[in-house]
Amino acid sequence: MGAPSLTGFLEEVKIKRAHLSRQGLRADLGHLEELMASIDKVGLLQPIVVRPVEDGYEVVAGNRRFEACRRLSWIKIPCHIVELDDKEAFEVSLVENVQRNMLSPIEEAQAFKRYVEDHGWGSVSDLARRIGKGQVYVSKRMRLLRLPEDIQYEIAHSRISPSVGEDLLSLKDEEKQIEVGMMAVEEKLSRNEVRNLVRHVKDGDPADYSSFIDSIPYSYSALEKQQRITDRALAKSIAALKVALHRIDDSIDILEEEWVIRELLFEHRKAVHSHIDALLNLRKRLSRHPLPT
Repeated sequence: MGAPSLTGFLEEVKIKRAHLSRQGLRADLGHLEELMASIDKVGLLQPIVVRPVEDGYEVVAGNRRFEACRRLSWIKIPCHIVELDDKEAFEVSLVENVQRNMLSPIEEAQAFKRYVEDHGWGSVSDLARRIGKGQVYVSKRMRLLRLPEDIQYEIAHSRISPSVGEDLLSLKDEEKQIEVGMMAVEEKLSRNEVRNLVRHVKDGDPADYSSFIDSIPYSYSALEKQQRITDRALAKSIAALKVALHRIDDSIDILEEEWVIRELLFEHRKAVHSHIDALLNLRKRLSRHPLPT
């Protein structure tokens, strides 16, 4: 059984009477300029799907098309009007976004979690059936939400693959996950290299990655190698400071009534944050103008 069938009717709706779903699956609709240019030239080839709600019409499928038409100052927009409850509307929107690959892996994971855990609309197998995916796919996506926010951010922006995220989950310590994940990004490691690095961390000194990284075959000059070592050291320092921020936040959270200590910790947090910014700026400068050796 898939998503609910869309039995309804076609009608033009005033754009000012419609709005995006409050359960929007995407944090960002992305760049709309190309879509706007296409719609402006040939029109809207496919109506958006809306459902009538108390304050007008809610967009169920076609958020980007709706927003593009709104920015083009359209007065009315062709709509497929259907009657759906909250669960059905969520399913239709999810199916469209998954089939069109419109969601990042983290956005998918968040949507799956909302369906299964937050709303309790069905099991993992129920959801998998409705969106045409396997149970393993859904379960693995939801597992990504166990990773630290820093790693989720890198996955959402395609700098870490979901499969590498799965490998990082085998490291139970959050600090290790962040350090290995950031190193995978900075060194552009393959999945096999990440797996080997994860094994290295499990078997040896978790803080000593240099011997492993140095074992990866490079075809760089001596100067390029030195620049990469410098960049790697800065990246590791930045990751360590980010972990420190998380730990300061944890300490602040448990000191609800100790306001004096909390204020002192906030000051230290600001200092750590400024150090991170300084190191990030240094990395940018060195990437453009490397130091002479």
